[in-house]
Amino acid sequence: MDGALLNVNQRRRVGTHIRLLVEDLEEIAAWPELGRSGEPYASIREAIRALRVAIESLRAALALPADAPPPLRRRVMATAEVWATSMEDLKSRHLVAYGRLHPGLSKALDPPLDDIVRQLQRLADLANRLPDA
Repeated sequence: MDGALLNVNQRRRVGTHIRLLVEDLEEIAAWPELGRSGEPYASIREAIRALRVAIESLRAALALPADAPPPLRRRVMATAEVWATSMEDLKSRHLVAYGRLHPGLSKALDPPLDDIVRQLQRLADLANRLPDA
């Protein structure tokens, strides 16, 4: 290895997810409700600023490229992967932490979530066919 902590593919993957996080944080920061004065609004704005500092520190430590948006292919793939993971976390076995489960919940919830995850995985696969430019 040339001394870099990440190889080219790892750098692309981490960089894409970091960029998507930054975009989401920028979107949240732009919400009009967060312009209100006082608490907890000021704390949320400060938390977003602190996250940005941490992200920039991580970028520097890993020598990630400048903050340019990734190509469509990688943005779609990363977004689909993130949401597929989130959908998996909504399955009934994970909801036990939020209280007693209805006996019919697993049958009603899990198969549709499985379908959504499959469709998100298909979306990621289809996006992988797009050019990387």
